[in-house]
Amino acid sequence: MTEIQHRDDEHAILIALFRYGVIAELAERKPGDDGTVTDLVTQIAEKTHYLPGKGAVRVRERTVYAWLRRFKQGGLSSLRPRHRKDKGLRRVLTDAVLQRAIELRKENPERHTSTLIDILKREGTLDSKVKQPHRATLDRHLSRRSASRRQMRTLGNKRTIKMEFENFGDLWVGDYHHGPLVLSPSGQAVVAKLGAFIDHTTRWPVADRYYLSEDLGTLRDTLLRALLKWGKFKKAYVDNGSVYRAEQLAYSLRCIDCELIHSRAYYSQGRGVIERWWQVADAFESEVRALDGLLTIHELNTRWEAWKELRYCDAIHSALGKTPREAIALVVPQPLSPEVARELFLCGEDRQVHKHDGCVSILGRRYLCESFLRGQTVKVRYDVNDLTSVLIFVDGKRVGRALPQVPNTTPEPHPEPVERARQSVDYLALLRADFDKRLLLQAAPARYADIKADPGFNLDGFQAVVTQLAGLKRVPSVERELGAFFETYAPLPETLVRIGTEHAVRLHGRGRHIQVYLHAIRTLLLAHMKSPPNKEKP
Repeated sequence: MTEIQHRDDEHAILIALFRYGVIAELAERKPGDDGTVTDLVTQIAEKTHYLPGKGAVRVRERTVYAWLRRFKQGGLSSLRPRHRKDKGLRRVLTDAVLQRAIELRKENPERHTSTLIDILKREGTLDSKVKQPHRATLDRHLSRRSASRRQMRTLGNKRTIKMEFENFGDLWVGDYHHGPLVLSPSGQAVVAKLGAFIDHTTRWPVADRYYLSEDLGTLRDTLLRALLKWGKFKKAYVDNGSVYRAEQLAYSLRCIDCELIHSRAYYSQGRGVIERWWQVADAFESEVRALDGLLTIHELNTRWEAWKELRYCDAIHSALGKTPREAIALVVPQPLSPEVARELFLCGEDRQVHKHDGCVSILGRRYLCESFLRGQTVKVRYDVNDLTSVLIFVDGKRVGRALPQVPNTTPEPHPEPVERARQSVDYLALLRADFDKRLLLQAAPARYADIKADPGFNLDGFQAVVTQLAGLKRVPSVERELGAFFETYAPLPETLVRIGTEHAVRLHGRGRHIQVYLHAIRTLLLAHMKSPPNKEKP
């Protein structure tokens, strides 16, 4: 007789203990105890017993007798379930069918088992009139003959490891989750998107919130909530979604020494921390969908906050052995400075400052820049969620902040001029000296030394020559100026007066102020006085 083999797995042991608990009163009964065996068996069969993993069950009388007999013969171990007598035997698969399935698998190791069964049916190897093998049955027998896809190295080659990090902020895992329908401000039903980042070490949601859209603006809001509360992280692990591929995001994080890492396409195992956390959101959203009517996004977030705090943060986490709140309790937040955070994740566009009103246009709004930027091309950086002002950059340097231009308002006054430094040169004096040099060069052919004063050239003649050549009227003011000059420098050579006046007319024209012409005459006169007399050659 074949020896009976009992199972020895944990579930078999639990069943053995359950069966012994049912018959314990009978197994421990001693001669002389009250009641007969038949009465006790009847009482046991009438009771309801609790079977682990299944719940309340009833046991028939003959089953109680069978368990009692097996216990007396082999003890507690004999109450374990037995292996099937036909274990390992093939009842549906014939040798020919199995061999053909192995050949088909070797021809193309990537073929699914369901494909093998379909081929066997279509080519006639499997008789359609008899019972068809189950996919799991064929898988099991192929595995015993080293013909499974895993054994042929076409499935399960990618191995995963469990990642652990020592400190808070070593790795944040981020993602978006599509949630229930909510009522938008416009009155339309839209799908809410839950954006979140989870700290890998503590499993604490450093930032999570439902939004009406999945874009750079909502991602910026989620990250800023985390950075302003907890501080900087070392690495953030996200998928390849378009919102995470924005160059502005990676650039902004690099500015604060944070690194952004993207997972491989269609590979979510690396983000298992947050994928597991979405189950918390799924349970919450099932309750939301059961409500009558749609919630607003604000109402959804208020209910989500309570659910998250009570159902997740205060619940024992299997990977931690404690609650996330207990894990985060030892972390000391180091919030990012608001001044630094305010300028993170800003969009940037090149704009030309209007040459007349000094404004740049961003998203249909006009912003007033500094006057000195008019006509220049500048870089404008702005927050799409906060258009109260924009930042202006020139050649990579920030030059100011521009505010919206208010229509029908008085233009702003020019800023106070910068305090001037003490002048190191008299520019006007240099011009005057160069002007005098030009005058002397042009009058040089007259040979100053040969010009002599004419005693007959009196004040009246002097006034007549100057006013006639300069095109001036002999009004009292002009005559006074001429008279004072003549009194100072008389006697004057008439030739020199004519040369000086004509030179001034060539440079400045006729009808100018009298001092313009007198200055030219004075310059020639002084040069004439300094010029040494000509000596006759021997």
